[in-house]
Amino acid sequence: MRNNKLIPKSQSDRILENWGYDLVEEYYQLISSANLNTGSPVFDIATGTGRAVSVLTRLGYDVITGDYDFNKKNETDIRITSDFLEKVKFMELNIEELPFNDNYMQSIVCINTMHELENPIRGLSELIRVLASNGKLLIADFNPEGFDVMDKLHLQRFGKLHPRGIISNDDIYKILSEHFSAVTKIHTQLNNAFIVENKLT
Repeated sequence: MRNNKLIPKSQSDRILENWGYDLVEEYYQLISSANLNTGSPVFDIATGTGRAVSVLTRLGYDVITGDYDFNKKNETDIRITSDFLEKVKFMELNIEELPFNDNYMQSIVCINTMHELENPIRGLSELIRVLASNGKLLIADFNPEGFDVMDKLHLQRFGKLHPRGIISNDDIYKILSEHFSAVTKIHTQLNNAFIVENKLT
């Protein structure tokens, strides 16, 4: 975790820290590696408990963050903190039917979301559709170690396994490679990520 402008830890963050993991720091690594455009807001999908949007605001970005509901909004606001909330616009939306025109967003961040979707291929297609032809997309999901750690965490906190979804990182890479001329792979302890640009279609 960075020493300045600390992001408040959630209960899950504290448990992971005790096990030697730091998801927020991984988000810092992934987002910093993407070198996103600072001239327009970053579109963060999906908000969840606010890890990605919190990191984005600390790195100086204005953010449009969207989710299908905001039943964790209190936890999200605590994580973002009042000092950074003015940099964030919240939108209720469905990743499978995004309310944006084609080629609308310059920068999109989607971390640990694909495995949660009933139709991840449709969701991924929508992200590709709304990304500007000269824009940049960072998409990441858990690797095998990450899913194992999430299973352990969810069993401890909620008494059930964490969902693993129906799309693999290899599937995501294949789809991205068909739509972008530049696909960079990034690996952290718990995540595999792809930074893509130069849209072909």
